[in-house]
Amino acid sequence: MPTLCLNAIVIGVTDYRESSRMLTLFTAEQGRVDAMARDCRKPNAPFLACAQPFAYGEYELYVKGDRHTVRQCELRESFFSLRDDIEKFTVASALALLCRDAVQENQKNPALFSLFYVCLSHLAYGQSHPHDNLIYFLLHFFHHLGQCPTVTHCADCGADLRQSKQLFFSLTAGGATCLGCAGGATAVSSTALEAMRRILLLPETELARVTLKPPLRHELLRLLTDYGRFHHCGGPRAYKILESLP
Repeated sequence: MPTLCLNAIVIGVTDYRESSRMLTLFTAEQGRVDAMARDCRKPNAPFLACAQPFAYGEYELYVKGDRHTVRQCELRESFFSLRDDIEKFTVASALALLCRDAVQENQKNPALFSLFYVCLSHLAYGQSHPHDNLIYFLLHFFHHLGQCPTVTHCADCGADLRQSKQLFFSLTAGGATCLGCAGGATAVSSTALEAMRRILLLPETELARVTLKPPLRHELLRLLTDYGRFHHCGGPRAYKILESLP
């Protein structure tokens, strides 16, 4: 029977029968893969730690037709500390749902895999506010999907917005607009647009530099949640979670 060895993060779990669990894996090599972890819920089961949300490791899978079964796993990181903080766990769950909806089977996306792993690491062990990590993830997630909002030039007429005093954000236009193109768009602060520009330029290695003040954090999270839902960047379940964040 053929086998696969894949570097993967568990982004979804569903209990199956009395003791097994179906895992949705985000893999670096093959995108999304669904795999059965048999008897992983029995006492002292060897796969229990590998069949938890956010578990990261090398998964060896049996392949039979289009079915995958976990044969063994070398766990590298459990991100267990996320379970001790409800806010961090909620944000991590939203990230996992966004990836689950966006990643396709047999279509690898190493850039998104790296983004997800780095953001989980910062959520679990970093000192930044969880919502700052979320805002970084959302902007780069939209970028990887090819749906990043326009933040430097007017999304309608193309005018440079960096010196403009009256700024707006239009979901239908796909980003920031000038006064003349605003229509029914929502007013947005120049600080919010500048923050988005800078965050988009930050590599993953500098994610910890994203430290936002509460009013700006709230403005950005509201804008990006509305933008992602409107442009179908992932499914509605994730955005319902984001709406519930304080």
